Amino acid sequence: MTKTFGLREQIKHAQSEKEVTELLLKGKTYEWASEFTKRAWKSTAKFRLAELSNSIPSQTPDQPVESKKILKKKKK
Repeated sequence: MTKTFGLREQIKHAQSEKEVTELLLKGKTYEWASEFTKRAWKSTAKFRLAELSNSIPSQTPDQPVESKKILKKKKK
């Protein structure tokens, strides 16, 4: 049984920059896609292209960034 993926999932799993570009062009043919969906495709493509062009896996954009918690001072 084969799974069918949506365009965003296909972009996430693309193996080359050319494939990402082709998928974005394919997305332009979807005239009923919402603006939110189109932005999601572009954002996913941006991150995937960064992953493909960056050979150091620790510097890919989808890695979670740890933030430092700032403790607020309580008023007495």
